[in-house]
Amino acid sequence: MHFFTELILTTPDPIYQKQFSTEISQFNIQRGKLLAAIVIGIELLLLVISLFSRFDHTRFEFGEYALMYILIVIATGLVWIVLSHFEHNLVQGFINEKALNLTIITYITFIMTWGAVISLLDQALYGNIVVFLVNMLLGSFLFYIKNTHIIIPQLIALLVLIIGLPYFQPSRDILIGHYINGSIFLVFVWLIARTNYANYVENFLNRMLIEEKSILLAQINNDLVLEIQSRKQAQQELETAHEQLMAISSLDYLTGIPNRRKLDVFLKEQWSTAVREQLPISIMMLDIDFFKPYNDTNGHIAGDRCLQAVAGVLNRCRREGKDFVARYGGEEFLFVATGMNKEETLLLGETIRAGIETLRLEHHIPSMSMSMSPYLTISVGINWLMPTSKDLLPDAIGRADQALYQAKRGGRNRISSK
Repeated sequence: MHFFTELILTTPDPIYQKQFSTEISQFNIQRGKLLAAIVIGIELLLLVISLFSRFDHTRFEFGEYALMYILIVIATGLVWIVLSHFEHNLVQGFINEKALNLTIITYITFIMTWGAVISLLDQALYGNIVVFLVNMLLGSFLFYIKNTHIIIPQLIALLVLIIGLPYFQPSRDILIGHYINGSIFLVFVWLIARTNYANYVENFLNRMLIEEKSILLAQINNDLVLEIQSRKQAQQELETAHEQLMAISSLDYLTGIPNRRKLDVFLKEQWSTAVREQLPISIMMLDIDFFKPYNDTNGHIAGDRCLQAVAGVLNRCRREGKDFVARYGGEEFLFVATGMNKEETLLLGETIRAGIETLRLEHHIPSMSMSMSPYLTISVGINWLMPTSKDLLPDAIGRADQALYQAKRGGRNRISSK
């Protein structure tokens, strides 16, 4: 596969070669600028640290390290400018690949060699070659470069380290260890760079082959693709219609709020959540007072508008994502709130009751008693509890219903709790 890769990229195929050059140049420019930004940031920080350490000459050689930091910052800044120039040309559709590769190879050589020099200086302080190894790894891994090119900066940096170590490291054992580790690491990073570049080329060729096959298949199977798209669109329309139907089936056709079916599903889920997370749950049963005589006197149209107005008030009192309101049946509604304490629940119930009375829907009932409000009212039964695994949902709803019955017996237009 690697032979095929090299053969493809060296044959005079202007389409493949130009696209490959553009892509790999773009990657190398982006990674080069990223590395330059990181290097400048780190070295400026180290330079500041070295400035504060300039009086402690026993621990830190300020002059030598500071000079190296300044040198790499200046060089990296120049590389940033050059790479930005190449990036601008690439956007314009022009790229000098040889010049770009030479710039990157030169910078990698500088980075690796700089790391070797720093490691030589580190011998007096730490006795390790970590900076050299890190720079070798970064320079070999970050860029997509042919193995015949990447070996140049690697060898130069290693030679600088090998030649310079005897002058900085007096220990023969440590010196031999550095030589062995550095040589082994060179082979390691060379293999990384070689594999990195080969994988990129292989992926590029695979993408080209896939694109060609896709175009060919699109031409041969154009009718089939259109038919598949048509069926897919029909399937999506069917799914959309099904979702709309499910949404409609879960809403009360008159009031537009959820119906009993949707309420049952919500209550089971919310009850399980409240038990699991130990959250208080408030169940309010609401009933329109004297709705039947109101409906008989004012007509069914007025009765429907009355139900819609009550549902609107309940929906406006609902907290998004926390409360749920549904038509329970006839002129009865259920309001479920989670996370409220008992006092907040009673206040909410009173707010709803007052909100209905504020609608000012007149009864016009001839046989209306003097104690009866001239406007439409509701009675509210509340059951507040902190449910446990021993509590049952039907019992909680039943207690809310009992509280509602108690409110009605107490004269209506009021709230009662259990």
